[in-house]
Amino acid sequence: MRGNLLPHKLNTKGRPSQLSPVPSSINEQKKGRMTMEQKLTVNKTEMGTLASQHSAEADMPNRRRGRASTTRRFLAAALIGILILGSFRHIRLQLATPPAIDRDQEQPASDGTSPWDSITPSEDLEWHPCYEAINPRFQCARLTVPMDYDVPHAQRHSASQVHIALLLLPAKEPSSTLNPPKSPMLINPGGPGGSGVYLALLSAAAMQIIFGDDQPIIGFDPRGIGYTTPAADCWASPPACETCDEDPVKGYMRRLEWLNMNSAVGSINASNGGALQYLVAGHRSVNDLCRGRDGRLGAENSILGHASTAHVARDMLNIVDAWERWADDNQQAAGVMKPNPTKGKLVYWGFSYGTFLGATFAAMFPDRVGRVILDGVVDAEYYTSPTWRESLLDADKVLDLFFEYCADAEAQCLFYRDGDTADDLAGRYHSLMTSLESNPVSFIHPEHFYPVVIQARFIKRLVLGVLYSPMQLFPVLAWFMDHLYEGRYAEFGLLYQDLQVQCLLPGSPMDLSLNDAQRAIMCADKVQPNNQTLAEISKDLQSMSRISQFADVWMEIMLQCNGWDIAFSPNSPWASSPPSTNNNHHNQIKTSFPLLFLSNTYDPVTPLAAAVKMALKFQHAGLLEQKSQGHCTTSTASRCTAQVIRDYVWHGKVPPAPVVDGDKYLEGDWDLCEADERPWRPAAAAAEERPVAGAFRTLRGALQGVARWDEEGTRERRGVDAMLARVQEGL
Repeated sequence: MRGNLLPHKLNTKGRPSQLSPVPSSINEQKKGRMTMEQKLTVNKTEMGTLASQHSAEADMPNRRRGRASTTRRFLAAALIGILILGSFRHIRLQLATPPAIDRDQEQPASDGTSPWDSITPSEDLEWHPCYEAINPRFQCARLTVPMDYDVPHAQRHSASQVHIALLLLPAKEPSSTLNPPKSPMLINPGGPGGSGVYLALLSAAAMQIIFGDDQPIIGFDPRGIGYTTPAADCWASPPACETCDEDPVKGYMRRLEWLNMNSAVGSINASNGGALQYLVAGHRSVNDLCRGRDGRLGAENSILGHASTAHVARDMLNIVDAWERWADDNQQAAGVMKPNPTKGKLVYWGFSYGTFLGATFAAMFPDRVGRVILDGVVDAEYYTSPTWRESLLDADKVLDLFFEYCADAEAQCLFYRDGDTADDLAGRYHSLMTSLESNPVSFIHPEHFYPVVIQARFIKRLVLGVLYSPMQLFPVLAWFMDHLYEGRYAEFGLLYQDLQVQCLLPGSPMDLSLNDAQRAIMCADKVQPNNQTLAEISKDLQSMSRISQFADVWMEIMLQCNGWDIAFSPNSPWASSPPSTNNNHHNQIKTSFPLLFLSNTYDPVTPLAAAVKMALKFQHAGLLEQKSQGHCTTSTASRCTAQVIRDYVWHGKVPPAPVVDGDKYLEGDWDLCEADERPWRPAAAAAEERPVAGAFRTLRGALQGVARWDEEGTRERRGVDAMLARVQEGL
């Protein structure tokens, strides 16, 4: 019924410390835990084909211990998706990672289907068919924008330029007098450093199921990222002669060597000052490397000094204007049209860091806001400060929920032991972590025969990544912790790259996942130079440690900007932005249409408090809290949230603005949506809801980027690579 899809009004005063208990129906059928001998005799071929993400999500949580043990390759591969495909998954979504490797086949040096080299950049949109094997309606363009918007317009033709890569899935039906063409929806996956082109390749068709096939979708690679040129790369080897090009491959290998060396440093915490000192020095050295390349290129030609979010916001405005010029020339239908309410304005859906990009656009160009959805909200003031501490406010709460869900699931959760309570599980987990701090686990890789050491730091990074997607990855974490507790280390070999992966040289920009876009964007977004002393960093680390046990992992990311000294944003709209509340409209930014902010109750890196605070900075901005945990509302199925998003885009229906008392951001009134799934309990949908539910699952999978294994234990191809493989095989 429609009534079930509407948000419920929430008075958050007296907010409970935990989410509502898992319904008792989950406990109605309980099975005992299989013995070790029973587990080892299970036929490995029983895992079945994981032919789609839906089947994987629907089946895995329902398997009991014996059956679950047969899926260890799938579970290990999910961990690969968190670790190997991006050490810092929690701030850089792995949408620009290399395609998965089938170890039994030789891999081509480059992707011959890439259209970008054949497209001439232009200051107007010129669309070309591309990626037709994936979707015959895809079109690509390269839009030329100024490297430096401060260069006078008359001089821009001779100045350095950036060529933005855009991928369009156009409306399926032509416009008419009754249905004028819609403004395209721009999308950003977060990061900073995520590729919007790749996100569109994976999910644009699903988004048209969500919003209708008359909604154009555009994914674009922000400056420095993916197929947009020039790329942000500090490591490219200087040219060997005056007429020679720089060598990115040599730099790529040196980067891998550096990362491998850094992996032996260990955890940075109050009792390990040596590790902190080493990492601070290391990041300063990398920034020296970046400054050297910036100097070789010249400040006017280097993207490293022109990659801030404010630059990208101007690029988005350029995209909107270029679209309108193109639409006026190519999409004008005969007769008198109904007016398009978003004509010449931004329609946008941003996730994680993408919310900072969207909010920055709205603050800089408030009269150009059409429909802007910000999901998993970054606190702009904290993000632009030297150390972004408050991001982890709710991370430990999400981990605590793992223990509660596991205790309730009993035998379905592999980390569970008979009679365990949530406290028992938490105690076992923390004992393991404490032991690893002083006694790392080591074993010999069973396939490649080299020693492997598992540090506590490794596990923490993995766990924080899991907290992004509890519905899908809590069972995976249970598998991992169970193996760790029982001392079954050999299967962890699947988590480590073999030489073929290590030696996969970049054949295209999308293969070069280890780029410097994250560093260049995040550090340029600081509103003042970041040159903290070791004592100041140590103090920040101690302060962050009082907020979360994951402080050491998060601090490793924050250290990237120490000593950057290439660019910063003193004129950022957030440089001196005071907190605003509904009681003080004078300090709020008035946009041409209200923004929509979305947040889970507990998000590990973008807490609900940040969403409330940011919504209060914009007049009449709506806020919706989804009663779930994970990063961004897409991490959990909710028919209610889906309907709110569609009503906002379709009908301009905006949830009420939050009402709070001063800066008590978690005590107030705003709209609430229930979630439709829990860990170890997949969501169910009525027949008429399944297409949209499946589309949201596709979007979630594109944002998560978790690898899977087939029934024979071969690594499945992922993303675009997987789609092309299916086409070639006639599937």
